[in-house]
Amino acid sequence: MATLAEQISQQAAAALAAHGLVLVQARLSGGTASGRGKQTLDVMAEMPDGTSPTVELCTAASRTLSAQMDVADIIKTPYTLEVGSPGLERPLMNPADYLRFNGKQAKLTFTRPIANPSGKGVLGSTVGIITEPTETSLKIIMAEGGYTLVVNFNQIHHAHLTPSKEELAELMKAANVRQKAAAEAEADDESVTEA
Repeated sequence: MATLAEQISQQAAAALAAHGLVLVQARLSGGTASGRGKQTLDVMAEMPDGTSPTVELCTAASRTLSAQMDVADIIKTPYTLEVGSPGLERPLMNPADYLRFNGKQAKLTFTRPIANPSGKGVLGSTVGIITEPTETSLKIIMAEGGYTLVVNFNQIHHAHLTPSKEELAELMKAANVRQKAAAEAEADDESVTEA
């Protein structure tokens, strides 16, 4: 029988697919073991090409998923459903994600401490550039010291992208260009309306 997490992911993937979206992650959190406190079902989705979905798509997918979850009745305590984009610090969930984001900076947190390639102690986590991902492992060039660390996927507890300063600067520049273009288009529309 599927675990609760697997059942939730199956329901979320189906609801998102109905709206042309792809599931990145579905995570139930909050509340207590005794059922006190409200839980949150956080569903991260993206377009098939990896871009962020619109607010309208997320809202429609949320309504579909909410109805499906009510029918399936797999979460027995009150919860809040949130559907949105994974954002800049997108989780890395499987080998395909590492292949897709090869060359990008990520933070990896390990299931247990591993030897630091510098020879100085052990690491519980590290930040670095993803390189040479395979179906079972990857290399990461550590931001601190530039050491290369080989990591098997079964050693990773969780991981997510962490944009570098350069990537953040590029994103800000692109956003400013889009904002300026939108303002110019609005000004053009106003001048046409006045004429």
